[in-house]
Amino acid sequence: MGMVTANVGRGDGGSTDLLGQRRVSKGSVAIDALGDLDEATSAIGLARAHLHLVDMAAATLLEQVQRDLYEAMAEIAIPVSRAGGSRVDAPRLEWLTRTCEQVDLATPTPTQFVLPGVSVVGAHIDVARTVVRRAERTVVRMLEAADADPAADLPTNRLLGAYLNRLSTLLYLLARGADAATGRAPDFARSARLS
Repeated sequence: MGMVTANVGRGDGGSTDLLGQRRVSKGSVAIDALGDLDEATSAIGLARAHLHLVDMAAATLLEQVQRDLYEAMAEIAIPVSRAGGSRVDAPRLEWLTRTCEQVDLATPTPTQFVLPGVSVVGAHIDVARTVVRRAERTVVRMLEAADADPAADLPTNRLLGAYLNRLSTLLYLLARGADAATGRAPDFARSARLS
């Protein structure tokens, strides 16, 4: 308890601690990326809490991607000069790619745009997907900032963005599978409008 109270108010001036004992501005693109990834893993957790009632294997997949996102956050929080390598690496990306392929084969995937909301669990997964897409855009901005200013000590691992891109695909597929598990047909964006 003493450690928590010792840090209360420390960030009131607009800076925060990252791993590697450095303080950075809360306006830093790295902090934006960490915040978006934190929100993404929380949204995935909410979806997982609902999904385990419908599909335990899919819920287990979501737990694994949450763990991968924590590795991504650690990679962003540690200065590149002290990191000692990438935490999101080619084998993790390959695992996610294979997982997407397997889920795609087992999931009825519509060829039209779908309106989220056919099922509660599918809607939660779709919300998580949109948060992951935002996190991907922020990570891309962070990688671009690292390219523009190598002295910023920001991550340069392009696999971070690729992982998030694949993850949004997986979440789309899992949302459609969750919708199908409820026995309801998808609502398509292009359908008859009420008059």
